[in-house]
Amino acid sequence: MRLERVKLHNFRNLDEIEVAVSPTINILLGRNGQGKTNFLEGLSYLALGRSWRGGRDRELIRFGQEYCRVEVEGRDDRGETFRLEAALSREGKKKIKIDGLPIERQTDLVGHLSVVRFDPDEVELAKGSPDHRRRFLDYTLSLGSADYFRHLLDYRRVVAQKNRLLRERRHGLDAQLAAWDAELVRAGSPLIRHRLEVLDQLERHARDAYRELAPEGGDLSLRLQSTVEAEENETIEAAFERALDESRAREIRFGHSRVGPHRDRLEVELREHSLRRYGSQGEKRSASIALKLAQGEWLYEHTRERPAVLLDDIFSELDRERSRALQKRLHREHQLFIATARIEDVLSMRGWDGLKVWTVRAGTLEELPVDDDEAWERQRRHLATTVDDASETNEGGET
Repeated sequence: MRLERVKLHNFRNLDEIEVAVSPTINILLGRNGQGKTNFLEGLSYLALGRSWRGGRDRELIRFGQEYCRVEVEGRDDRGETFRLEAALSREGKKKIKIDGLPIERQTDLVGHLSVVRFDPDEVELAKGSPDHRRRFLDYTLSLGSADYFRHLLDYRRVVAQKNRLLRERRHGLDAQLAAWDAELVRAGSPLIRHRLEVLDQLERHARDAYRELAPEGGDLSLRLQSTVEAEENETIEAAFERALDESRAREIRFGHSRVGPHRDRLEVELREHSLRRYGSQGEKRSASIALKLAQGEWLYEHTRERPAVLLDDIFSELDRERSRALQKRLHREHQLFIATARIEDVLSMRGWDGLKVWTVRAGTLEELPVDDDEAWERQRRHLATTVDDASETNEGGET
């Protein structure tokens, strides 16, 4: 899959952006707070019809405006063109189209646009919170399966309803909880089953990637700790029902749901020990990169389309050798979008085929001639100054 054109209007601090992008490598140069991350966020919005930052769609609309639009055009690996569009209003209306035709369900987007993102938080994936790795797993499987995405949205709705009921402690709580627990089992069991089915595949890709990044580092492994553990000859549904029954009193006492896929923990181990507890900083970062590389390989294996890769200001988190190795590995197979505030991070790419570069200032993009040494020097001096002369002017802002 290769994107060819990106159009954004009133998206966060961006005014009206329309750029023809390179099928190989695209670089966004600018100080923090100018709109680089917002551009990447807009580009990827149509992967699942939602922002990776979470929150409400209205927060994506530029301050003082009533709506925003996002549109991407491209070609899949078979050479067929596609166009995805979304229009969002402050009243909460959202219209999404595929090739000009409105879609009925958000899950209809799955399979049209896949995006793998690296940012400073993702580089800390292996040592971060269980929530972070659970979101990583959900995002990966949602991009690869419309059924998983549909069950995930349904399950989150049921958990929210059950938690509201637990907080309110209404009369006849037990009977009402039994009804919601049945819904949890219906929506959540497919999530558990799918996670278990793909864990070995993700582990295989992550282990291969880690060996490439750290040849002497040992074997990486993944383990899913779940609140639902099926015994021998027991179905996932039966195990889920049993776990919910056993936790009923604790849930009422604590006021929130304590059993289900939303409580799963994806643990990363190196040489059969917890990487989060015992790994060095270098091992944790190499493992985090390996997980993201595994995400891309798994998506390709299941969709037969190479996802676009977004690198958002991550090179300050990596040493030079690791940065160059990651750039070269990804450039071989993926369309890249790189956002950075340090021109030194990308100088070595000036000779790469198909390179396109934009400077980003106060929500606008201007293409930088790749062969113009003076223009590059001016941009280097601009980025080297410490004065931040513009800020985001939208709800939410760039982080």
